[in-house]
Amino acid sequence: MKILVTGGAGFIGSNFIRYILDKHKDWEVINLDKLGYGSNLENLKGVDDSKYTFVKGDITDFELVSKLVKEVDAIVNFAAESVAEDEFVAIHRHGRINLVTFGELFDQLSKTNKVIKDGKHEIIDVSGKNIKVLSFYNGYGAWFPLKKVIRHYYKGKLLCLRQKWGEIYVTPNHSVYDVFGNLVSADSNPELLVIRRVNYYPHEHKFKNTTKIRAEGNGHLRVTLDKTYTGEKLEALLRLFAAYISEGNATYNKANGSYAVVISNSNENWLKSLAEDYKLISNGSYSITKRNDGVYQLELKSKEFYQMCINLCGKNAPEKKLPDFIYGLDKKYQTLFWETLIKGDGTYRQWKRDKVAEYTTVSRKLAAGLGLLLALLGVDYTYYINKPRDGNYTSYTIRTRLFYNVSTGKREIIEIEYEGYVYDLEVERSHNFVAGVGNVVAHNTHVDRSISNPYSFIESNIIGVYTILEAIRKYNPEVNFVHVSTDEVYGDIKEGSFSEKDRLMPSSPYSASKAGGDMLVLGWARTYNLNAKITRCSNNYGPYQFPEKLIPKTIIRASMDLKVPIYGKGNNVRDWLYVLDHCSGIELVLERGERREIYNIASNQEKKNIEVVKMILELMRKPYDLIEFVEDRPGHDVRYSIDSSKIKELGWRPKYNFEEGLKETVNWYLNNKWWWKPLINEKVLHPTPWKLKW
Repeated sequence: MKILVTGGAGFIGSNFIRYILDKHKDWEVINLDKLGYGSNLENLKGVDDSKYTFVKGDITDFELVSKLVKEVDAIVNFAAESVAEDEFVAIHRHGRINLVTFGELFDQLSKTNKVIKDGKHEIIDVSGKNIKVLSFYNGYGAWFPLKKVIRHYYKGKLLCLRQKWGEIYVTPNHSVYDVFGNLVSADSNPELLVIRRVNYYPHEHKFKNTTKIRAEGNGHLRVTLDKTYTGEKLEALLRLFAAYISEGNATYNKANGSYAVVISNSNENWLKSLAEDYKLISNGSYSITKRNDGVYQLELKSKEFYQMCINLCGKNAPEKKLPDFIYGLDKKYQTLFWETLIKGDGTYRQWKRDKVAEYTTVSRKLAAGLGLLLALLGVDYTYYINKPRDGNYTSYTIRTRLFYNVSTGKREIIEIEYEGYVYDLEVERSHNFVAGVGNVVAHNTHVDRSISNPYSFIESNIIGVYTILEAIRKYNPEVNFVHVSTDEVYGDIKEGSFSEKDRLMPSSPYSASKAGGDMLVLGWARTYNLNAKITRCSNNYGPYQFPEKLIPKTIIRASMDLKVPIYGKGNNVRDWLYVLDHCSGIELVLERGERREIYNIASNQEKKNIEVVKMILELMRKPYDLIEFVEDRPGHDVRYSIDSSKIKELGWRPKYNFEEGLKETVNWYLNNKWWWKPLINEKVLHPTPWKLKW
């Protein structure tokens, strides 16, 4: 038998290919996969079989699919899409400039404005509220009135456009502008239009020579600050903040209740000058010591200054940020701040005819903030963005320029999976707003096509299925076709289990698109008498599952002694199916399933998420105190359950009970770090990825 497997480089598809090649030595397998996010050819590393062929391509490519359909006896379709994101946006409000995420903006505005719900979107109308966003106008950045903030819950694909001009995360059909001002789709990966000068300000805006610092502590940090800084004290504060962002860390000693900010540098004289600045703004004590490696440390002991640093500038390296008040200061203070950053952890270098200042950070918010600051200063710059390795953070190197090289440089487009809110803005007069790292110009669509019509997963789950069905109908109507679907099409259920005859009640755009694909298969099969069948499976787990999912994320984080996040109270229930048991079920339906029939595949081994995590920690001999309960994601179905009696009548039984399958899975991840280490980063392992605000 010769089989076409679509989406065979994903988690379930790759396991199915391995299973078939291992069990059926005379079967041939063609794997068609476009290698989008979630697909990984490393899943099939070591498959050295003359009967296996990989074809890179999209299932929506009718010509390609038709050619392959003609060659095969059977087709198993795994192809599907999933993902989404929040971004940084510059806001002008009450005479102040702030850099916030869309999520933070929505949360802030929802406290004082009505949230309108139209059944699909949540909208906040702030027309006339004198809130402005940065837009592109006449070659420069300008502030235009914000009318509406719109958000929508989304599960689908997200694109990261990354190049020397900056970086932005958008849904595939959100429009951006290219360098020539043309409006283009994000998935075309254009050379991005960005803002490098902000020349138009609201009439009420005034650059200041003073700042008022407000910060409140919580927990053990119960100090309320309300101070005004001006003149030499303001300069001292700026130098200290810049030094802390570049070279500092904040520590709290639980044992003795002491607070300290430590700034490290090889230049002792620079640290002495910072100590003088500290004496101007604080009565706290300080000391300078020399470490064994020859580096000097300035330790500033003040609960008040500690609080200022962590509240205004972030605590750890990935969380560092610019204090928002810097964007409203006079340019001489902004310049002082930038030059101190470079002195702390940056460098100057001669690049051909250009003297370049370089500064590197692993904080995406700091990289975005520096881009905004330099635009306010009118300084040209580019980015060099370095991918994370072995679980490290992405690094952003910002380089100032006097002259640009017109070559576009490397342009990357990265697909990631996402589940959460996506946002859009409606801006008065302007049809654009600035977002992301590097002040990237994005199109203002009011309700973006990617929100009102999430094409990313519709493309695979509906158009892709349609393409396969049409190719079968025209060129190979007797081919054996198994369409692999999901239990999510039924929705959740409090008690009992869904059978194949129950109505479909999908609860998300993703599951709705999967249900749509199922309906296409049944409609084409009945109308054209195709030999098509559908399987709907419960929650899979096992080798090669992407690290963001519950079981692999728990194993990986626990192996690194990191906290293990659990949504809500961990009471969400899933029926867990070992991936090889799923593969054997698909194989059985392929060989013995009836035309136009649906088969549920479930192990009937229900577990709460909290039970699953505790079992993993026990297998790894890790303590329960690694467990951390986090905010539940919106739309998180409480319980899925399907009845697999029908496929059991064909003779199928799960081989693995949950305890055995889980032990196999834990051992596989612990013994195959080579596979998952290149895949993990701050997004994949984030405790609540659905609410990321990058």
